[in-house]
Amino acid sequence: MDVIVVGANIGGAVAGGDLAASGHNVVMLERDLKRKKPCGGAIPPKAISEFGVPSRIIERKTKRAVVIGPSGSEVGMDVRGTKAREDDYICMVTRETLDRAMREKAQDAGAELREATFLSHEEDAAGKVHVRVRYRGGREETLVADALVGADGAGSAVAKSCGRPAIKHASAIQERLYLPDDAMAYYETTAELYLGDDVSPDFYGWIFPKSDHVAVGTGCRPEHANQSYAFLEGVKQRAGDKLRGSKRILLEGHPLPMARYKKLVYGRTLLVGDAGGMVAHTSGEGIYFSMAAGRLAAQTLHGHFGDTKFALSRYEKSWQKRYGAMFDFLEVLEKWSYRGNKNREFFVDMCDTKEVQELTFDSYLFKEMAKVSPAHHGRMALNGVKAALRNWTKPKRPLLTAPPVMTAKQALQLTRAAVADGVAVDERSYASA
Repeated sequence: MDVIVVGANIGGAVAGGDLAASGHNVVMLERDLKRKKPCGGAIPPKAISEFGVPSRIIERKTKRAVVIGPSGSEVGMDVRGTKAREDDYICMVTRETLDRAMREKAQDAGAELREATFLSHEEDAAGKVHVRVRYRGGREETLVADALVGADGAGSAVAKSCGRPAIKHASAIQERLYLPDDAMAYYETTAELYLGDDVSPDFYGWIFPKSDHVAVGTGCRPEHANQSYAFLEGVKQRAGDKLRGSKRILLEGHPLPMARYKKLVYGRTLLVGDAGGMVAHTSGEGIYFSMAAGRLAAQTLHGHFGDTKFALSRYEKSWQKRYGAMFDFLEVLEKWSYRGNKNREFFVDMCDTKEVQELTFDSYLFKEMAKVSPAHHGRMALNGVKAALRNWTKPKRPLLTAPPVMTAKQALQLTRAAVADGVAVDERSYASA
């Protein structure tokens, strides 16, 4: 075979499908085809059009985002860039639907899908990649290919097999809550982001709408992971009556890479998506970037299939050229914006300016650093000075300074109670949170 793709979700499915469509013999491996990957599930319309995602999987078109500061201050933002467009909205999807659709698309293009677990790999002197896998039932097999794509998530076994050192991961935890119609009406076209030490000392909490439920979640750094459940309760406390009548239908958790890796190629192995640390700081968004990386990896392999290993390094150079500046900027913004409640309030105030909103959604919707005029920058700077003065002269007090007190034992009891109530719990992923 030509290429083995480990991880047949979004990034791996795009890579496998593109390579198969170009005439290559591709095998995609996925450890568990029934698993619902935990994810907020927000993607820009650009992902739908660019990667041929079936529009039928869109559960909600969110046209308004509300940012809520530690003091309870709110800023509502219409999803709109510097120019109004028909696709000024955020697509809300569930990962099980998106992943299945992209796998089917890859299979239609000719890629073969197998349910199997990657164990290890090595390259021989001739440049062939030998991949050891285990199928359900315990049978093991060694597959041989010309190249390997690792798209197997934040805890990538492929990256580990390549010799990449272990790295820290942020922990995210999420509940899916069914809401009755009257409560769901508020979230019909609205998503919420919550900031404050009570919902996350490191990032933010979110409420994203789906067809008949909302995804409520939060993320934090490893040193705060033992309080993940408490931060989640903090988000629900802040939402209050807006979640009235809710019924929990799923509890899930997952790791997110905390670092962006500049080395994405190891011999004839290319890393894609979370396996390569391709998660945007400030937002935690990774779906679009994973798909873009899958396409770029496929283009690199197709264009240089018989060339040396050195030629494949063009993949990581192309990635850095296309998205490096954006990721660097977002990393700096994240470190500043989420550092303490005062900074978070300033961030919320800045979101209340037209120029910042337009710049934010231009970048999000079109996935490139938005270019604005010097006058635009001048207005943003002036608004920044005004916001800083307001926060200095009249500082806002946070509603809560800490999440609900909760021990690990109490979190475990709540998890067991959820299971007893018939709630599905993704224990494997939740254990990492």
